[in-house]
Amino acid sequence: MDLKNLTVFNLANQNMRYLSAKERVIAANIANASTPNYLPQDITKPSFLSNLTVEKPLLELKTTNIKHIGELKSQTKSNNYQGPIVFTPKPNNALTIDGNGVILEEQMNEASKASSEYKRMITIYNSYKNMLSVANTKISG
Repeated sequence: MDLKNLTVFNLANQNMRYLSAKERVIAANIANASTPNYLPQDITKPSFLSNLTVEKPLLELKTTNIKHIGELKSQTKSNNYQGPIVFTPKPNNALTIDGNGVILEEQMNEASKASSEYKRMITIYNSYKNMLSVANTKISG
């Protein structure tokens, strides 16, 4: 059984790839903290749910009240999805004398957030993997 075909594992895998790319961008920012005229880069967080395929249900739900949840729109995976985009945001803080815009404290804070989020994704991935293996042994045994 290929775990990447399951939605939970696919989402965790995509998020871990995004977080790895974010950590590479942060590492490049920290490495260039003393480079003249260097502005820190950032990366866009992709919408993971927009890349999922939602199959048409056998019974269509109708909303009878304005407060009901709307119906899911059927979507297909886009073949031209390229992942997160690295960009250079406009600096909102003063630059150093040599034009560098990297603030090490901010970059270290972002690195810490990305690292803890990555560890959380690994925990989720392993938890679901263990649940599937337990369910599989209960069925088989």
